[in-house]
Amino acid sequence: MRFPIDHDMHCHTHLSLCSNDPQQSVASILSFAKAHGYTLQCITDHLWDSLVPGASGFYRPQDIEHVRQSLPLPKDDRVRMVFGCETEYCGGDRLALDPRSYDKFDFIVVPPNHYHMIGLVRPADRDSEEKIADLLVERLEQLSRIDLPWHKVGIAHMTCSLIFKEGDQYRVYELVDEKRFRAVMRRFARLGAGIEINLSCFTDGWRAHEDAMLRLYRLAGEEGCKFYLASDAHHPDELNVVPERAPEVIALLGLTKEDQFLLE
Repeated sequence: MRFPIDHDMHCHTHLSLCSNDPQQSVASILSFAKAHGYTLQCITDHLWDSLVPGASGFYRPQDIEHVRQSLPLPKDDRVRMVFGCETEYCGGDRLALDPRSYDKFDFIVVPPNHYHMIGLVRPADRDSEEKIADLLVERLEQLSRIDLPWHKVGIAHMTCSLIFKEGDQYRVYELVDEKRFRAVMRRFARLGAGIEINLSCFTDGWRAHEDAMLRLYRLAGEEGCKFYLASDAHHPDELNVVPERAPEVIALLGLTKEDQFLLE
């Protein structure tokens, strides 16, 4: 059976400061989900837990109290609405969500590659495609060693233009060490984490770089990882990327229902 396009597990509301769009409300997101036959819709606003020191000026206002303004989520007889967050990861054990807060969320999205945040997430000396490719694998390895509730954790957008805005993102994916990447994906598969297919990253022209863009997902799939779909929408017109782009990407990856990450 084909991989179902019936969910969006990474989506922002106006509470994320990089959205700040009053039209991007929980109600409008639910309305879109219902209109497109979804069975699951996650709300994952940006978060830096106030229990964790080191927040940047961008993150400091976006604490748990702030993102909880979305609650209570509306109930719907067709769409399961899930309260989650997108927290930040800065390497080592520096996750911007304290273990005491894990139970406050039904789903936790962790990006390994917000490397546009130089100094906070990315060391300034990681300044070439080769060094960024190495950093990505290093961060994934470090992240996999953190004691997280992996059954409700998603690894966000492994392919993302933010990975190296000054250079060639596709070259980064080509340079990722296959042996190390496969090993960490095997670990994520054993832990039960989800791997995100973020459709906002599949922008116009990506097919010219198809092999590079799909390489990491193919390797992850070969190591037993499970996948979920995401819009990463910050504005209402961005919600469309899942129904519009997912069929092509799913077909190229050859995904079936057995490859789907299922949130308990």
